Amino acid sequence: MSAAIELDKVRFSWSSQVPIIDIDHWRVDCGDTLLLRGASGSGKSTLLSLLAGINKPQRGEICLLGSDITRLSARQRDKFRADHIGYIFQQFNLLPYLSAHENVLLGVHFSALRRQRLTQSATQTATDYLSRLGLSKQQQQQPAAVLSVGQQQRVAAARALIGAPEILIADEPTSALDTEHRDVFIKLLLELSQANNTTVVFVTHDATLAGHFNTHTELSQLNPLPQTASAGGSNV
Repeated sequence: MSAAIELDKVRFSWSSQVPIIDIDHWRVDCGDTLLLRGASGSGKSTLLSLLAGINKPQRGEICLLGSDITRLSARQRDKFRADHIGYIFQQFNLLPYLSAHENVLLGVHFSALRRQRLTQSATQTATDYLSRLGLSKQQQQQPAAVLSVGQQQRVAAARALIGAPEILIADEPTSALDTEHRDVFIKLLLELSQANNTTVVFVTHDATLAGHFNTHTELSQLNPLPQTASAGGSNV
């Protein structure tokens, strides 16, 4: 099976003295669903920023879908992310003045490739995803700012998944939910991902979620460094 994600000798620090990420090798196969668990301050968000091409390591290779994104310019990494990566941010990062439906459409607005993957119109796909995730048609037309935390979370998931990105990165998206709503959300997220053959990297501090995923990796084993807060950036 081919690799969706493969890291080799990746090292990153916000300062030259304090490494935050030092990973010898890590591979995630295409179509896998992975729970990546790490405590606060372990470098989870920093690692995700490297996978998404937001930051670039000082050393090593990060190959996504066979392409070494460390060799790309910042603009090329932005395009690669728009075309191939769906990202659910911990704080969702929705545009509050746009409706839920309009926020979802942003997932294909910046990528012709993701628009081409749609089997029906983007408008209908957004409606179908939001309906499946439990938002009524009235809620879909409401500004994101008036939706509940759980509803905003589902909008963020639909935006990340529209256009069938090959890789989905989810950064602690269930931290604000109770157990019942959390489990329902994860089940729906994985069902939609499986339908698109999307590789899922779900990052959390909660090891009890491991049963939902095919693979469970501890960041402390992958990245065995003592982590401390750094003035250069976030390492949570």
